Amino acid sequence: MTQSSLGHFLWMFGGGSAQAVLKILVLMILSRLLTPAEFGLVAAALTVVALAEVFGKIGIAPSIVQTPVLTVEHIRTGVTATLVSGLIVGGIIFGLAEPIGRIYAMESLPQIVRIFALLFVLRALGLVPEALIQRESGFRALAMIMVGSYLFGYAAVAIVMAYLGFGVWSLVAGQMAQVALQSAMNIHFGGYRLRPGWDGPKFRAMLRFGLGTTLAQIGNYVALNVDYLIVGRMLGTAPLGQYSRAYLLLSQPANVIGNMADKVLFPALASIQSDNERIARAYTRVIGLTAITQVPLAIYLCVFGAEVVRVLMGGQWDGAVRPFQIMVTVLFFRTAYKFAGTLLRAKGHVYHAALLQWTYAALVAVGALIGVRWGLEGVATGTSVAIVLCFFNGAVLLNRSLGVPLSVLMLLRHAALGGFYLVVFVVVREAGRAVGLPALALLAAGGVAGIVVFMALNRFWPRALGSEREAVTSLLKKLLRR
Repeated sequence: MTQSSLGHFLWMFGGGSAQAVLKILVLMILSRLLTPAEFGLVAAALTVVALAEVFGKIGIAPSIVQTPVLTVEHIRTGVTATLVSGLIVGGIIFGLAEPIGRIYAMESLPQIVRIFALLFVLRALGLVPEALIQRESGFRALAMIMVGSYLFGYAAVAIVMAYLGFGVWSLVAGQMAQVALQSAMNIHFGGYRLRPGWDGPKFRAMLRFGLGTTLAQIGNYVALNVDYLIVGRMLGTAPLGQYSRAYLLLSQPANVIGNMADKVLFPALASIQSDNERIARAYTRVIGLTAITQVPLAIYLCVFGAEVVRVLMGGQWDGAVRPFQIMVTVLFFRTAYKFAGTLLRAKGHVYHAALLQWTYAALVAVGALIGVRWGLEGVATGTSVAIVLCFFNGAVLLNRSLGVPLSVLMLLRHAALGGFYLVVFVVVREAGRAVGLPALALLAAGGVAGIVVFMALNRFWPRALGSEREAVTSLLKKLLRR
């Protein structure tokens, strides 16, 4: 299963990496065509959409992945439930557009929210097909859907419309096109036509799992968006635009590892949900793999944060530099906390997963409210502390409920190795600035230095990298063969 999961992860990692690169390239372009206020306006609308989408899903699609024995009745009932839920939630959001605008104190927001209400129907069409692809380990197809919908949906539409002067509506149209294309591709690769049906007992069984999943997703939504609400409400649209773009940059590495691994691990762990020993080993391995990759990357992005923001987004986004540097320091924890929820869902402990997410949401809300008095840097600090506390809270929950241990010594070892990277990166940055290296050249020099440090450790001190080094080596071998 380990080798199979690594192969599946490689597809998702490749797709996630390609999408992350595309997002950064698109960000570079759009940041020069649109203003921070326009990004802030759409970011505010998307926080509403993200919450409503959670209710629209009602957890049916994950239950299809986790159900031990899946039947046609499960599938048809899931199709009906997600479509009806999407229609209801879309209608509610359409009707609440004006109150939502008043909450954010943004006059133009209701128009965008009304258009985004259609997203729930479009997304609902592809939820069950996507779950079937994931259950059947069709990760190559999922990677193609991920990249294709973003490239030919969001990127193509948003860039062309922004260039033609449509302003904020270019971002709106891009979001709509991406979701429509993604659902169409899910239906195509899912290999079946939408055929609604209904089976009451199966729906109730799916709903029991789905409600717990939905509670966890709502908690996750609050955790990921409550800081946006606080920044937008108390600091305004332009600071929200700066903050949201800083978060977008740092979230790409976390998404590539965390979200892609979640898609692979969830069905894999669900298939062995009765074997606690194998699940514990899988958790330890994935935490190690995250540490060996994310700790050096976090240090690199923090040290070269100013160059990253200026190269990717331009001078008008200098206000995003400090929040980005603060938030990216906890990149490992931002990635690794997701796996506790993955393991709990695979075991069917969805209400434990919900408790974990709601605790995280509360911590983020408190951190953002305390930090907002010091501006964006304060909010970034408060939310970063919250994510660290959430990671250790998840580790304690796993240990107490399932007996899954966390290797603190492994984390300390990688933290110590991070010191080597920090010294090298700071030396390279200061030397490069002293001789007047352009920002892009300085980023390249730092990247090369990081690779050299890893290769030196791998060659002369492999024990320092631990057993997780084997997983990295296996992934690299698979990548080279492909």
